[in-house]
Amino acid sequence: MKVLTLLVPVLLACGRQDDGKGQAPPAAPDAKWKADFTLTLVERDGKWTFIVEGTTNIPPEAKLRARVYALETFQDFKEGEREDDEPLVWEDDGGQPSYKGFNPVGGKFREEVYTFVRKPYSIRYRGKILYVPRDQTDAVTLKLGDDDFFRKADLRVGTDKDYEKELLDRVQETGEHLIAMEKLYGELADQYKEVRTTGKKDDWKKWKEPWAEKIAAYTKKNEERYSLWAVWMERQAKMRIGGMCELMRRIATAVDEQLFEGAKNDERIQEMLKGFHDYYEEAIEVIGISAPLDPRTVGPLLAAYEKALAPLRAWIAKPEGDYIPLLRGARRDGLGALLELVNLLQNRKRGYLYLNDVTVRFTKLLELFDPKPAPEVLKKGLEEHDAALAEFKKFAGIK
Repeated sequence: MKVLTLLVPVLLACGRQDDGKGQAPPAAPDAKWKADFTLTLVERDGKWTFIVEGTTNIPPEAKLRARVYALETFQDFKEGEREDDEPLVWEDDGGQPSYKGFNPVGGKFREEVYTFVRKPYSIRYRGKILYVPRDQTDAVTLKLGDDDFFRKADLRVGTDKDYEKELLDRVQETGEHLIAMEKLYGELADQYKEVRTTGKKDDWKKWKEPWAEKIAAYTKKNEERYSLWAVWMERQAKMRIGGMCELMRRIATAVDEQLFEGAKNDERIQEMLKGFHDYYEEAIEVIGISAPLDPRTVGPLLAAYEKALAPLRAWIAKPEGDYIPLLRGARRDGLGALLELVNLLQNRKRGYLYLNDVTVRFTKLLELFDPKPAPEVLKKGLEEHDAALAEFKKFAGIK
């Protein structure tokens, strides 16, 4: 018992206290190296710059990295509150380096890490000063060690309300850009169809030049967007609009190859044109943008549907003669047009819901003729159908 009594104070004096879970771990090898700094965001001349500034006892011969991350906090059912950060600029971004390298001369540093022409979102950010052994000379690693370490400083930009407003503004902007993508695609599809008919290559070249400039302008604007999972909508917009611009460039190049190099690639071009349409519809749905449907594809099918219904509509307004042939034709041609519309909207779930309501109302209207049509009941059924059709047209942006 006396021996145990003597050992306890010795352990306490060494700072290795038992916390109930075992002895406290020793200090990390890099604990002696300090970096006290702040992360700020500064606007200058319409551009936004993240700056790290502070002091450090890390020797000036060490090559350090400054990097900025978007910071999120999650509730994990096992670990409780958990932080997650992702780089504002990735290694393969291409717009600017993923980090700023520097040497802490005189124990001080002030580094402009990133500059953006698009205002950063009002969220949390984390600046890091990183020591990476592979950046160092052997003399430096001998002194500072062979393990990575970093020091951090956090910054909250704006408020939650600011962030909500920014999202609304960016959603509207994204919607406008997506509509522009669909318009440029429609022009490309129409022009290809025309040159296939007329064979006028010079007209194609004359048309293509200003069209390609518009694609380049949207590509450049899209590159200003952030590739952040923390702002999922913006990441999706950047990826998908960038993909659309690239696909349209490829289609135009394929048309050039066909016209000027004799390539037999019409089938491939048609596949790419269809692929663009499917990708566009998927993007609208995934991002959650309210955008009109393509009148070039939806318009003819909707016109065919209304044409199929017209004789039956006329009979309901003036019930004279045998309605059976009219009913049969409306069922065959009307449901056929609706089926094609359904296939067209397979990637646009909200549009599918509107169209499904039209289909239900149309089917119910046909059922009202059996066993014996009642004029007032038919008129009411037609009114309900027309209301559903009007909602679909409103969604589709078709008058």
